[in-house]
Amino acid sequence: MLLMVAVLLVPALLAVAGTMLAAPAGPPQVDSRTVEMGAGPDGKPAPGLEPTPTPDPAPPQAPAPPAPEPPVPAAPEAPAVPPQPVPVVPPVVIDDDDDDDVGDD
Repeated sequence: MLLMVAVLLVPALLAVAGTMLAAPAGPPQVDSRTVEMGAGPDGKPAPGLEPTPTPDPAPPQAPAPPAPEPPVPAAPEAPAVPPQPVPVVPPVVIDDDDDDDVGDD
């Protein structure tokens, strides 16, 4: 009797727990208050929170020197010798039949 009650009650409790863990319906609530951060230990605000000024474009630099000539390729190597086939070992047969081994002790 107790087992039958447990079998019927456990799935119902799991279903209720699953609905409690589900994500809430609707869009998330947005806090309209802005976050104001104070100065750090050195007295300056954190650089990631303040807009950074855009740097002036750098003046054009002198053209890069020409690339060096590629080295002359070495003579081609001799082709590799193809591998020889490996001989196949015949399968090992294990005699499991102990009927004909009577008296071999």
